Amino acid sequence: MKSNEKWQQPKKSFLSLRVKMLGSYILLLVIIMVVVAYVLPNIFNDFFITEKRNNLEKTREIISEVLSERNFRTDPEAQSILETAASAAEVNIWICTQVDQSTVRIYPFGATSNQVEDLAFNSLTTSEKDLIQQVVEGSDIGYARNAFPTAFFGQTISLGYQQEYQDSVSLVLEKKVEEASVVKQGAVFIHIAMDDISMTTQSILNMVLITLLLVSLAATLMTFLMTNNIIIPIAQMKKAAEAITKGDFSQEVHITSNDEVGELASSFNVMAKELQSVDTLQSDFIANISHDFRSPLTSIKGYVEAILDGTIPQEQYPKYLSIVLDEANRLTKMTNNILDLTKMENGQIELHRVNFDINEMIIKLALSLEQRFEEKKIHVDFQFIQEKLYVNADLDLIQRVVYNLLDNALKFTEEGDSITVETSIVARKAYIVVSDTGMGISEEVLPHIFERFHKGDKSRGKNKMGAGLGLAIVKQIMLTHHEDITVRSQVGEGTKFAFSLPLAYRYNLVEKK
Repeated sequence: MKSNEKWQQPKKSFLSLRVKMLGSYILLLVIIMVVVAYVLPNIFNDFFITEKRNNLEKTREIISEVLSERNFRTDPEAQSILETAASAAEVNIWICTQVDQSTVRIYPFGATSNQVEDLAFNSLTTSEKDLIQQVVEGSDIGYARNAFPTAFFGQTISLGYQQEYQDSVSLVLEKKVEEASVVKQGAVFIHIAMDDISMTTQSILNMVLITLLLVSLAATLMTFLMTNNIIIPIAQMKKAAEAITKGDFSQEVHITSNDEVGELASSFNVMAKELQSVDTLQSDFIANISHDFRSPLTSIKGYVEAILDGTIPQEQYPKYLSIVLDEANRLTKMTNNILDLTKMENGQIELHRVNFDINEMIIKLALSLEQRFEEKKIHVDFQFIQEKLYVNADLDLIQRVVYNLLDNALKFTEEGDSITVETSIVARKAYIVVSDTGMGISEEVLPHIFERFHKGDKSRGKNKMGAGLGLAIVKQIMLTHHEDITVRSQVGEGTKFAFSLPLAYRYNLVEKK
């Protein structure tokens, strides 16, 4: 029981992509609306309060100029200016003058939307009277909110400060009464209503929220449609992927959108085709390798059985045991090729670079194949740029490359044709070219010539033996050296393989022009 619990994978709850996207969008929308509902009123309040204070300051400048130059109590023009200024700024102006120790007279100008009518000093509360008295005596309260709840309903900002004003007194000079102008200290209060700020702010907030809600609904609909454009193709690819996991590589996703989803679908289709190609290639390989393995195994089994049951005379044992050994060596070679190619593809082969003469190595390999050249009457031509050409590479692996290319040329070159091996120097690299005048390779087969298990000709003629690994090994060896190999061929005109190797720079070389 404990063992089962140990290996049991925790079940993950499924959450669809549409739910994730819409959920994220709705969460973001809620956050935006909360932020707007909290921040926007404060921003508008600050803005409108600043505007109201600016109005108070402008009105203060007008009042100061009028009171310093005119007697506002007796001058109708001064009273008109004050009334006009108050109406224009939508404020209520109090000019307060001291009557006696405990009484202040208030001269109101203008009106606000929230003020009490017919207000007198004695109708104010004690704290409100004290506040006016303090300003008259020289204190400056600056901006005060809701300082006079008896005089105004709702929210109000009041600006209170001491102010000099012109007044007139009667003087008796030589038994004549004359009026003289004197400067006295009083107080000025300018009141502005605030109720409209909250109403305006709320109206704007409502408009913003309604607009935001409408935009959100439209965006939600668009998001839903956009998720369909993503989810539907993903569902198609999921269905196709499930079919591929069951071995059906013919599945194809039909999506033509010109975006990332379309590119993903195109890549998916390419992947499916590649998997189908690999599956076909592996099937062909199994068939080919089975045939290649079965042929020597059949020979080995037949000769061994013939020896055991006495069909083959004892004096002929060495001959047939030699054939058995050759077939066993052939099996070993094919097995080693498969293992070596796998190691190369997995990066498990370590290079042992040395400096060696590539010309000398080519000649030695050609001599090892001399008997086969003579059997097919093939002429080998060596075209070397110079007597010795030193390169820096893994000697054993490059020997394998040249041997496989020569062996390949031998297999597909008819009797009496020729093979040419050329070395040259181009752009500070050595180039080795192995070409033949054989049957050539068709255009359909040529792009796949270096693929693992690939055979250009599936016929099993005597010259087509092998598992299709020779050129794949050549390609991997060149990739391991970070060098390139190319092939050019035409049917009936032969084939040319060319690969590059780094030069051994300590030797003096003559570059081919």
